[in-house]
Amino acid sequence: MKRKFALMACFLILPLILAFAPAVKAPNGHPPFGWIEPDYVGYDPYYDEYIVGYLEGTYWNLSMSWTNDGANPINISAIRIYFDWGKNYTHSFDTPIQVMPDETRVFTVYNMTPPVEEAPESWLHYYVIYIDHVNSTTPPYEELSPIWFWSDGDFAVLSQDHLDCLIYWSKYMMFFEEGPMPFYTNISKVQVLLMQAMFELSQGIQIYTTGIFGTAKEHLANADSLFDEALTVWDERGTAMEDSNRNYQDAQASYYNAQANYYNVLGDAARTNAYGWLLFGLGWVFIGIGLIVYAIKKPKAS
Repeated sequence: MKRKFALMACFLILPLILAFAPAVKAPNGHPPFGWIEPDYVGYDPYYDEYIVGYLEGTYWNLSMSWTNDGANPINISAIRIYFDWGKNYTHSFDTPIQVMPDETRVFTVYNMTPPVEEAPESWLHYYVIYIDHVNSTTPPYEELSPIWFWSDGDFAVLSQDHLDCLIYWSKYMMFFEEGPMPFYTNISKVQVLLMQAMFELSQGIQIYTTGIFGTAKEHLANADSLFDEALTVWDERGTAMEDSNRNYQDAQASYYNAQANYYNVLGDAARTNAYGWLLFGLGWVFIGIGLIVYAIKKPKAS
């Protein structure tokens, strides 16, 4: 309960949600067994516990392995699971299965998950797995004391609203494991949408911890839509800004290239003009020299 109140306080105080759930742990133990394809496995802030959850009206499924570590054969007549809503689910065998000493057998048990009216989702359910066995593999059978296999209190029967809330929780909590949401953008519209999404998410989780799953789901769905819209706007406007910046840089580079080419042309023209004037000047020099030579060599009149 302390963590639940701390969680609610966190959402009320912080503008950004902080993650406090470590990585998901499979609820398997020793002796080896496992729940097959549960609808949810992991931390649930409503229960403040790690759970194995199945949606009401679907099949739960359990696989288990058992080794006879005794000195005598064991004739297994059934695998039975008792749940605290007052029902035994028994998988019986037409003929008892004899398991010899040090022999291992794998069993699978499944049945329908009851509605939340029968198995309330307001608390986690306790279960005990038994191995029923008899004195012989042929009738008449004498029932012997059942063998305890495993027990735990982490089983949850989930309504659809409850499960949907957990799916939203799982979707967004991965972003908060190291602290505040790692979003930074200078696009005002995106900032507004993200803040609206965070408020909806905060409110949804707060309501969820009180067990009002339908209302919580509405807020979480709104948060999900706002996040999607924020990412869409971010993508569109961010890409447009990048393209504009790239075009500006390309235009600026073209301007500088054109300016450099212009000055290169001016330089070439100046050099050409200089050469022309040099040749023009040299021409007049040669003409002057020629006139002087002609004057010197011109025959003088008697």
